[in-house]
Amino acid sequence: MATASKMPERKRTSSVHGRLLGYLLVPLLLLLVAGVAVDHHVIVSPIHSAFDHSLSRSALAIVARIRPGSNGQPQVGLPQYPPLPLRAMADERFFYRVSTPDGQTIAGTPELPLAPENRSSDGFSYTNIQFRNQPFRLASYRTSESGTPLIVSVAENPLRRDRAVHRLDVAFLINDTVQMAAVLLIALIGIRIALRPLQRLSKQIAGRPPLSLSPLPIEQVPAEVRPVVASLNTVLGRVRDSVLSQQHFMANAAHQLRTPLTGLKAQLEVLTRETVGTPLQERISLLQGGVDRLAHTANQLLTLARAEPSAHRASHFTTVELAHLVGEVIDGLLDRALARGIDLGADTQPTHVSGVYWLLHELLINLIDNAIRHTPPGGNVTVRCGVVDGHAFLEVDDSGCGIPPEERTKVRERFYRGAGSHADGCGLGLAIVDEVARVHGAQLSILDGSSGRGVRMRIDFPAASQG
Repeated sequence: MATASKMPERKRTSSVHGRLLGYLLVPLLLLLVAGVAVDHHVIVSPIHSAFDHSLSRSALAIVARIRPGSNGQPQVGLPQYPPLPLRAMADERFFYRVSTPDGQTIAGTPELPLAPENRSSDGFSYTNIQFRNQPFRLASYRTSESGTPLIVSVAENPLRRDRAVHRLDVAFLINDTVQMAAVLLIALIGIRIALRPLQRLSKQIAGRPPLSLSPLPIEQVPAEVRPVVASLNTVLGRVRDSVLSQQHFMANAAHQLRTPLTGLKAQLEVLTRETVGTPLQERISLLQGGVDRLAHTANQLLTLARAEPSAHRASHFTTVELAHLVGEVIDGLLDRALARGIDLGADTQPTHVSGVYWLLHELLINLIDNAIRHTPPGGNVTVRCGVVDGHAFLEVDDSGCGIPPEERTKVRERFYRGAGSHADGCGLGLAIVDEVARVHGAQLSILDGSSGRGVRMRIDFPAASQG
């Protein structure tokens, strides 16, 4: 049993804006971490020095309370556990000890250790200890009283200094984060401004006509993007040359066919008159019909080649009065409609658009010609033009056999002929209409006939082209 193969996942395309943001965000985050670390290192030493200085002043205050005793032993005028300051923290502790070098405690907490004798510039020895299962900062000061050497040690748990370091760390983190965010915001604004030429180029490309092959201007394009635009212009030039080559070939081929076909038709008309009443008359009539169809196909090919959107410039467009165009085309096809017993009429309003006159003339001829071909005798064909919601329109409505909905897309293709097509058709009429509509930025719609029968071919022009 066959298993369905998994569709390959499409890779998500990254934008230049996103990539630049990514390239900036990672270094900025690293700078933020480094900045906070440097700030922490810079502020820790001064804070510890300040608190060590405060601790040393407490020791000096105890030294000032030492007095000679009556028994020759020094005495300290402090309780064993002095009271904490009024603004002390809940878990804050302070201990002191006055002892002799041999370890005899004169006052304070006897089990409080001594700091190693590595005096700093202020004459104190500092160290960190674990005392009563808590961290403490210890300072020892060596002095003498009445010739008796003494060691004054004070210890406090580092809650205040830790809180001060934490507050400064948070303050520096917030400050550095705000600065980095401001730098990132400025960078984003700079990136957006720097990418505006690309956005303008993108809008310019998106706003071009679908089949426009003219080169893109590179005057205002950034230097980094100019090679891409230049390469794109090269590709557009090659495609334009290829399209023009095909157009020239089709036009030349159709033109070269028209001359011999015209001569052949003239000779056949002479033969038709000379063979009246003979057995050859029917065969020559069939031959003449085939030559007429071939000539019609050549003319249609020539029109199709000249209707390519890339073959027309803005200078080719003029103001075209649709009501006048409808009247002119109907006058040329009225005899043919009457010969087939078809009522050909018009319902027009004053409407003008910007377009190529002869192309719109060919468009309307093909629409009316198709309507006459597919409308039975006794039917009617109505040509309308006007303006609806600011958009000019042109439509041909018939009461013929119509076009099934499933074939309305296919009939636009070149050389496609539906089941109900006539033998004298070549399958290029609606292809020419669709091509001319695209030249004018218009939309060809194939709708049901307004009478409930037939088909209604409608051309809706863009608002910009309606004068």
